[in-house]
Amino acid sequence: MRIIQVIDTLNVGGAEKVFVDMCNILFENNQDVAAFFLLESGVLSSEINSKIQKFQLHRENKWSIKKMKECSVLLNDFDIVHCHFRHVYRYITLVNKLFPINAKIILHDHYGSIDVDLKVPFLFSSFFKPKYYIGVSNTLVQWAKSNLQLKDKTVFLLENIIIKNQSKKEIKKNYDFILVSNIKKIKNNQFAIDLAKKMNRSLLLVGKNQDNNYFQNIEKSITDSIEIDSSISNAQQVLHCAKFGLHTSLSETGPLVLIEYIAHGLPFLAYETGEVSKVLKNYFPLFFIDNFDINQWEERIKKINENQIDYSKFENVFQKEFGMLNYYQKLVEIYICINPKN
Repeated sequence: MRIIQVIDTLNVGGAEKVFVDMCNILFENNQDVAAFFLLESGVLSSEINSKIQKFQLHRENKWSIKKMKECSVLLNDFDIVHCHFRHVYRYITLVNKLFPINAKIILHDHYGSIDVDLKVPFLFSSFFKPKYYIGVSNTLVQWAKSNLQLKDKTVFLLENIIIKNQSKKEIKKNYDFILVSNIKKIKNNQFAIDLAKKMNRSLLLVGKNQDNNYFQNIEKSITDSIEIDSSISNAQQVLHCAKFGLHTSLSETGPLVLIEYIAHGLPFLAYETGEVSKVLKNYFPLFFIDNFDINQWEERIKKINENQIDYSKFENVFQKEFGMLNYYQKLVEIYICINPKN
């Protein structure tokens, strides 16, 4: 079975990390896998195993017929076309309508705002309706069944995992709190800043600017004890510099960073959203909160720090719930179900 993973580009983000990890896991388990970028490979592409074949379309105009034809020719060499993101799937579907692709095309939906936005994208219930759908959360899976009217046998749940990275990046100082999250309104970064100020704690914000107006407001509100570092592409390498993790996003499908916190033995407090939160709350109920009352966050953090934490439990939960072998088996089962002839 020949598999090609498709994305526009590998900027820093949770879904992009999933793409990288998926390519590497498939390759390490002797699957024939390639990576395809509609634009350029991007900053995270260096984390993909160098032996994995990589293709770049260098698409400048999404309406270019020449590029669509080129895309179709490439994809026809594969059995599974695994598209990450709705907009990537939409483009590949359009290509397939104009220049038929003899492969099974999958939409892998990472839509992080699903808790606050249930609308169906333009023509996704008709012209762009996916035949095969992977959701990274139960919320997405149920959305696909209800809103797209997809059948159970063509909809699959594949929760996100991470590959633990042991390397460390040298950081000039340590922080009380760390928030790993790209900077935009739905990530609610401002709340973490307000919390750190109220508790008189230092905070490192790790993430890229994805909303200029919001980012400018964030910059205005930071103090000497609060810093932003947008240069870090692998947050796992800097988690050692913090005593406590925060996650303040209003809506997530993961969030992957909570797995990273657990993998590196970092206690945290997170707003309860996403599939990872549901899993981890069963083991660490104190680590999750269902509101944005700043006083309650302060009290909960103090309570967590007062409790004796069993760090061995972190590693056990990480291996049990987010281990690579289990993830690989689930993924291959999906492929076989979609493409049984191989």
